[in-house]
Amino acid sequence: MKDHINKLLLLFTFVSICACSDYLDESPRALQTVDGAFLEAGTAELVVNGMYDALAWGESTSIGFSGHSYEFIFGDICTDDAEKGSTAADQIDIQRLKEFNTNGNNGNISTTWGKYWVAINRANVVLSKIPDSPINQNIKDRFEGEAKFVRGFSYMQLVTIFGGVPIFESPVGSDQISERNFSRASISEVYELIDRDLNDAISLLSIKGNTTIGRANKGAAAAYLARSYMYQIGTDNTNGHNWQEVFDLTNEIMTGAYGNYALANNYAEIWSIEGENNMESIWEIQAVDNGIDNFERGPSTGSMWSQFAAPFFMGGWGFNTPTVDLAEAYEPNDPRRPCTALAVGEHAFGVEMEINERCLTGYYPRKFILDPELWVTLKGSALNIRKFRLADIILMNAEAAYHTGNTAQAVENIVKIRERASNSTYPQGYDPNDPYGYPTTGFVALDNTSIPQSGQALLDFIYLERRRELGMEQLRFMDLVRTGRYFDAIQNKYVDLGNPTDTDFANRVTTSAMGKSVQGTANSIPLFPIPTRELEDWGLTQNPGY
Repeated sequence: MKDHINKLLLLFTFVSICACSDYLDESPRALQTVDGAFLEAGTAELVVNGMYDALAWGESTSIGFSGHSYEFIFGDICTDDAEKGSTAADQIDIQRLKEFNTNGNNGNISTTWGKYWVAINRANVVLSKIPDSPINQNIKDRFEGEAKFVRGFSYMQLVTIFGGVPIFESPVGSDQISERNFSRASISEVYELIDRDLNDAISLLSIKGNTTIGRANKGAAAAYLARSYMYQIGTDNTNGHNWQEVFDLTNEIMTGAYGNYALANNYAEIWSIEGENNMESIWEIQAVDNGIDNFERGPSTGSMWSQFAAPFFMGGWGFNTPTVDLAEAYEPNDPRRPCTALAVGEHAFGVEMEINERCLTGYYPRKFILDPELWVTLKGSALNIRKFRLADIILMNAEAAYHTGNTAQAVENIVKIRERASNSTYPQGYDPNDPYGYPTTGFVALDNTSIPQSGQALLDFIYLERRRELGMEQLRFMDLVRTGRYFDAIQNKYVDLGNPTDTDFANRVTTSAMGKSVQGTANSIPLFPIPTRELEDWGLTQNPGY
């Protein structure tokens, strides 16, 4: 299934990055010129492939920083769903992010900032060369659509982490960089570009099934556009979006307007190797273990997410450990809990989860655990990075249905999600005597008569189902922020595992996060610091409180 990935992910064709300003001004490597590459479709596609490369980066030492840029650092760890994990001293900068007790010299901030600007610059290079290329118009349209998608996706990551950032719609030359005269666009202006790019991508791309697996498609662009609308409604909605737009767009996705999608039969199989690119998958970043450990000898085509989060005794580093609070959010007979937060004493691929100093919560992130027998390369596993699936769209539609007065459809959608959960098995290898089997749970079905039929109780239940269904999928941070619940979650749920007697810990974190937020929007938006080097090199202003 993954043979196509080798070509798609051999993506260092025109990369050479050393200093921060070079994010925006890359020099060609291997291809004689980028102009020459666009004279024919084959070489142009190699440049297009390069856009996807940065999106898969985890340990991005190739951009001049020692840090990590996994989305779960912000989406999971900086919430009540996960703790940093590993030992207290290991990657302390991640803990400082969780506590909003950091600054622009945080290596994870610099690496995250850099990787998305690399992707944006590469997309802009593609967009600048397409108009004059002599290749077939249909292929040009596809390349343009992919570039618009990658640029829109990358800006969405930047705006949710950093707020307003500079907008670049064409490649940036050395003269512009030397002037150091960039300015930050507003949050709403960044979202305006995101919406425009994703709408363009929808019009230019093919549906799933008519495009190569791993490439952007019409459904992926539509899904992220719906997410953009939803995020804006709950944060800075200067662009005037409404829940009816979210409802209509998610309805179209669910009814096949952008490709045929369906819930996978077994929730437990979604994160297995055989569950990759399944009927529910809207978009995921492809990975294949090509046996190359040293990125400098690269290119590596594997994913580092498993290495970073898997249990130490299974070859991982033990970060991003689910909290007790997340585990207890599930009903006792919900199979999604062991598929998300695997408890000490339970098994994955026949391996028992152990008490370990790198996992103080007692739970392991099951969605990141790979079969040890398939783990050939230390920093490059074959596990795809799941980005968007239909269940998210169904729950977005439920939330939009609630806000537009269609509570019957909201409840119907929740029932769909919970019925699939009830029919799911334990995760692969939960039975130590059957390391590759999916044992049945023996649970009675989830009680859907408990679903509230209206009012705030129904909305709260939708929020809870999002947490249960999408736990540890990097969505919790913005779900809390856009719904105005982030600060309460910190206050009520944050625990200092290193010092459990520190009763003032959550209050200090809350106070710090509030002081680093954009106020006056639908909900206060906590932001992370812009890297110090970019403040100087780009002439930018820092976020509040840093």
